This record gives sequence, structure tokens and C-alpha cells, in this order.
Amino acid sequence: MVVAGKADFKRQTYCNQVASYIRELIRKGELLPGEPVKEAVLSERLGISRAPVREALQILVQEGVVTSEPQKGKYVRKITAKEIFNSYLVDGILEGAGVAASLEDWDDADRQRLEDILERMRRGLATETAGMSETFVELDERFHDALLVRCDNARLVKMARISDSVISKCLCYGNLISLYSPEDFFQRHKLVADAVFSRDRAGVERVLREHYREIGWRMAGFDAQSESRSAAC
Repeated sequence: MVVAGKADFKRQTYCNQVASYIRELIRKGELLPGEPVKEAVLSERLGISRAPVREALQILVQEGVVTSEPQKGKYVRKITAKEIFNSYLVDGILEGAGVAASLEDWDDADRQRLEDILERMRRGLATETAGMSETFVELDERFHDALLVRCDNARLVKMARISDSVISKCLCYGNLISLYSPEDFFQRHKLVADAVFSRDRAGVERVLREHYREIGWRMAGFDAQSESRSAAC
């Protein structure tokens, strides 16, 4: 087995940091969908060589955050409403299946973990009056990670979280934080938690599919008519 040296670790650290930096630019709207992501500009801005920037961009291409076109360069990915909606539908199916299949392995500690996250959401209602703050977005991620904590299918877990990391947390982050009031956010997650605590496998799958279908519909910006057409596809 070949063990990476210090220089290799340093390079990996650089490229991961650069990837995080680019994601943050996209989240903040400083890099818009379809806009070019230029190695030279980032290298100069960060004061580093172009190699870690190039590696960071390759990571983002693999994630689906950035697209690469031969002879044209790399661009922030443009994602259509239908792609957003369909991606969330798939995530709901996967997460629902993963949670339902692992319910029998849940113990008291797993239940308490989910209850603690839900309680933090509830307490947040006293301080948040409109929109979803960074705290709520973080709690949402922790909540869904907790749901899959007993799922032993690593590939399913990774696939189920794709939209959360690529769409919600990066490409469409500006949409996400304006979707729900804090009260609606809490109630949606309480509904999921109640289904999990009931240990009704069919109920859990049904609730999670609807949870993701509804957020996908909102993230895509569909109206009732377009939602009906897309749901039939």
C-alpha cells in the first residue's frame, strides 16, 4: 500500500478548501448558473497555484455543481425545474426505503437523537420569525442524516443525499431559505418524526416521499398545473 506523503495531504487539503470556497460563492450568488468558473481568476484571488483549483473544479464536476465543456471551459451548472423536481422525487423514494428498511434496528438512543434535533427546531420558533436561517438549514441536514443512521446501504445513503448537497445546499440555496416559515419547517419535520416513531414502515415511506415531493415542487417553482403534469411523468 502506498501511503501519501505530507505534500499529497497538503494538496488534498488545498483542493477541498478551494471546492468549499467555490460552493460558498455559488450559495451567495456571487457565481450564477451558467457563469464561467475560471482557474486563473480563482488562483489569483486565493494566492495559490492553479493545480489545486483545477482539482477542486474536478471535484465539483463530479458532484454535479459545475459542468465542463471541451474547448469552452467550466461553468456553474444550470439546472431545470424538471430536473430539480425529479431529483427530489428520487431522493424521497431512496430515503423512504432506507429508513423503512432500518426501523427494526433503531434503539432508544436513535429515537432520542431525533427528538433532540426536533426540540432544537421547536425552540428556534421563538427566535426566528420569517424564512429559514442557517441554523434551520443545519438542523434539516442533521435530521435527515439521523434518519439514515441505521441504514447499512452506504450507496443508497449517498444517492439519497445528492439533492440535499448539490441542489439545496449549493445551486438553489437562495430558494431553499425562503421556502418555509419556521413553524411550517418544524411541522413538516415533526410529521416525519411521528411516522418514524410509529415504526409503520409503509407510513414512513409514504410520509418521506411526500416530504420530498412537496419540497421538490416548491424548489422547482411549479404551479399546480405544472406540478400535475410533472407528477404524471
